[in-house]
Amino acid sequence: MDGLLLQTVEGLGEPSGLSGCEIWEWLESEKEDVGREILSEGPLCDSGMTGVQGVEASDESDREIEWRFRSQLEGRLREINEAEDRLMAGAYGHCEDCGVEIDKRRLAADPAAALCITCQKRTEPEVEFCTL
Repeated sequence: MDGLLLQTVEGLGEPSGLSGCEIWEWLESEKEDVGREILSEGPLCDSGMTGVQGVEASDESDREIEWRFRSQLEGRLREINEAEDRLMAGAYGHCEDCGVEIDKRRLAADPAAALCITCQKRTEPEVEFCTL
């Protein structure tokens, strides 16, 4: 099926300067990397756990960190799949919110970017930095 999908996206003109086929391969490569990372984490449940009393605070903290990391990896996998969907639909490289073309440098940094930098900044909460 990959061959059919690659043939479908080969003719797309892309704002990033890469062909649709190259973008598809780039996304597929990143998807494989993320998938390997998820699999390398192994199961997140401890089958040897007999009771809550036997769990130390550091163990709970370690598991929470593992769950958060796994959640981030799964989120990235979703972003890549959505980017492939946009590529197939001919919408790749255009902001999902305002429709403007996403800067080539942004797509080079993150080929799964769905928003232009202006819309991305609007969706993220402002972070204030303070010095001591």
